Amino acid sequence: MENVLRTLQALTCLLCIGFSAGLAVAADRGTEAQAKALVAKAIAAYDAKGKSAFSEMTAPSTTFTDRDLYIFVIGPDHKTAAHGFDAARVGMDVLTLKDVTGKNIGKEFIDKATASGVWVHYVMKDPLTGKEEPKSSWVVRHRNYIFGCGVYSPAS
Repeated sequence: MENVLRTLQALTCLLCIGFSAGLAVAADRGTEAQAKALVAKAIAAYDAKGKSAFSEMTAPSTTFTDRDLYIFVIGPDHKTAAHGFDAARVGMDVLTLKDVTGKNIGKEFIDKATASGVWVHYVMKDPLTGKEEPKSSWVVRHRNYIFGCGVYSPAS
């Protein structure tokens, strides 16, 4: 009986640790509302400073990143003008950008972005989990540029 109790205590402890770790990951994630707010902040910076604001939005940006949220900007030439997670993506033609299912998400960003904003859904590798996870990016077309920020929605 004593062994059974120890086993149950150990299992309970492991479950609590696993649950707490899950909460920590969830707490480290940005929300849809925060993604929209970061896009609005980036647009305001662009309106105030013009293209020079793009360097502030590019990694290693601290002003335009928040946990797993970061700004990306697509120019009228379909090339990345700013990227808050990976500066090496600046200059990349987004029409070549595909998700893990083969969906051309760069084309979707360009085709679907509106002045009032829209969500584009796709699947990408989540750097927090290392797994292919659903992701949605809020994209807004503003003065020939597309400003975006994505949020992960890890599968349960």
